[in-house]
Amino acid sequence: SRFSSQLSSCYMLSLTTAAAAFASPSLHTAPARRAAPPVAVQSPLESLRAPLQTAAATLFSLGLAAQLTAAPLPASADITKADIIAAEERWGDGIVRVGEIYSKGGDYKSAAKILVDLMYGYDQGPVLFKPTKAAEKEFRVTPGEAYSYFVTGQEVEDKGFAIHPWSKVRFDNKQFLLKGDTAAAMGNYYFTDAKTGEETKVDFTFGYFEDVLGNVRINLHHSSLP
Repeated sequence: SRFSSQLSSCYMLSLTTAAAAFASPSLHTAPARRAAPPVAVQSPLESLRAPLQTAAATLFSLGLAAQLTAAPLPASADITKADIIAAEERWGDGIVRVGEIYSKGGDYKSAAKILVDLMYGYDQGPVLFKPTKAAEKEFRVTPGEAYSYFVTGQEVEDKGFAIHPWSKVRFDNKQFLLKGDTAAAMGNYYFTDAKTGEETKVDFTFGYFEDVLGNVRINLHHSSLP
């Protein structure tokens, strides 16, 4: 399953490397010198302990904890329809989970950042993102602009799409385009209002690529009301 591999390299490398480092006594003490006792020093990794613990806690709250020890799939595998459907489910589940964290007073902004960093390929190259409700700043070509759309922050017009909140997102694909390590899908997706239970129909086109670790990431997302 690509779900178990969909962790951005920055979090995976930071968390796994730091975990191993914290377990190694050699990184926490200076080498012994002749005629002098060992001198304890603080590893540079100690300064990362708190942010890494926060990141790990957020990953657990998003239901992504299993990815911490998962190895990525080999790169250069062709993207399949099943891969696209799995990516859609991850995206929809992530939107719902961010809303749940917001409703419970949790750190929803960190959750949204992790969702964007995992699902979108801003760190790999250009991402063409046209959100449903973006009007003044129609095109979100930077991570910060994407975060703002989902949970507010950078753009004044943003109300926080992911913190509406929604209780369910379901995809109805109309067509797929599969081209090796790139792919696209278009159709409708439906968002269920967590407060009223009403469903909103939206048109979508998603473009995907396979990153250097073999993870399916989004590089095109166009969304609009019918």
